[in-house]
Amino acid sequence: MKWYSNLAVVVVMSACSSQANVSEIAQQKTQYIADECYENEGSSLNEAFKTFMSDRQEELGGLRKSLSDENYEQLDYALSHFVTYWDQLQTERNQACEQHATCEFIQFKTPELQSNNDFCDGTDFEYSVSRAKIINFYSDIERLELQKSP
Repeated sequence: MKWYSNLAVVVVMSACSSQANVSEIAQQKTQYIADECYENEGSSLNEAFKTFMSDRQEELGGLRKSLSDENYEQLDYALSHFVTYWDQLQTERNQACEQHATCEFIQFKTPELQSNNDFCDGTDFEYSVSRAKIINFYSDIERLELQKSP
């Protein structure tokens, strides 16, 4: 009977230490993702976009008296849609970054995978595409100007 109680104590202690190890690894992964994906959250491109959109909103406000209500609402809606789409692109970028960072973390923590240079190619590609979409959208939108027609 004593042998069973000792075995039970060993099993419980093993389970607790294993759970603590899993918790520690989960915290390390969370920190790794935060460092890789959110350290520069207020990126210069994001700030430039916000400034650009704020300037366009001011321009639209200045044109308010010379626009019909319908035309003003359409332009205001378009500007709002650009901001919404930008937020969507940022969310996609963040998700792709988190997947890529998770892949890198797994590769880093798994000795068998450390020499496999191709292991995270898929997530690296998705992350690169998400960043390219943001840059292309900003590049396209930066050329827009509100103008009065003669």
